[in-house]
This record gives sequence, structure tokens and C-alpha cells, in this order.
Amino acid sequence: MDIIVVGGECLLNEALLTLEMPGNGPVGGGYVGAMYDIGSLPLWVDWYLWPSDAPVPRESRLLAGAGVAGSLDLSETLELVGRGLPGPAPDPDVFALAMLPLAAKHIARGDFEKAAAMASMLDAPTDVGLGASLSVVLSQIEGNETAAAAVRRYLEVVEAIAGPGPLG
Repeated sequence: MDIIVVGGECLLNEALLTLEMPGNGPVGGGYVGAMYDIGSLPLWVDWYLWPSDAPVPRESRLLAGAGVAGSLDLSETLELVGRGLPGPAPDPDVFALAMLPLAAKHIARGDFEKAAAMASMLDAPTDVGLGASLSVVLSQIEGNETAAAAVRRYLEVVEAIAGPGPLG
């Protein structure tokens, strides 16, 4: 879920983990990814801190405050206004916990090429199936047990949906 915040704050108090990556957000704004436990599975929210003078992407719905409607989608709008400067490298375990569900989502959708690229980015082993390689990465994460448990449940659901094959 993408949430654009113009002149407000991100709701991070209940997040299992957060990942700040200013280079993913607009210049003059920012980006924070957050994982929430919404029952059995994690929900990842991309929070974009949006400059008030930048156009808001066309598919956005204004819930409060003010913003100037734009005609471009999120990616195109970010290219138009420019992206923020990269920040320090994120903690590798937090980054892996954030990326594992995204890689698994690509498996569930049958986009094994994207899933494999993400697994490679996480230094997943290549001598086991794709799903098994994501599980290996998860098993190597230290700390943040609550988020790790939520990601484990997510991987199990994807395995149940995708069945055998590339999951190995």
C-alpha cells in the first residue's frame, strides 16, 4: 500500500519494523517503509512524505489536507519532481525482512524472474528452489522475532498458493 503524506506525519507507532530510504521518496520529502501486523500476515506500507508544492500522483485519493492534483502516476511523478538523496545503507536484517514478502509476492504472481532477482539481491542461495532460498535468508536473520514470524507466515501462504515447482 502506498500512502502519500502532504504536511503530516507517518503513523509508525504500531509498525513491526521501519525502513527509511530517502532516495525512494521525492526530493524535499522522504520515504519510510513500515511493516504492520494485521492479524495473521504482515502489511507493508510505503509512506511518502510529499512536498506541498509537488503535484500529487493521479491515482492518489486526498483524505485530509490539501495537495495539487497531478496527471502522472507515482513513478512518473517521482521522476518529474526528482528523488531524494540516498541515505545510509539500511540494516541488512531489516532490509531482508522488508524484501522477503515482496520477493514472495512475485512468486505467487508467477513472475519468477523478478522473484529470482530479488532473491539474488538478498544473497539467497541458488542451489535450492526459489521459495526455499527465501526461507534460508529468513532463517539467517537475527532479532526482530515478531516481524520474522509474520514474514514466515507470509512465505508459508505463498508456498500454499504457488505449490511445488519453483519453490523447491
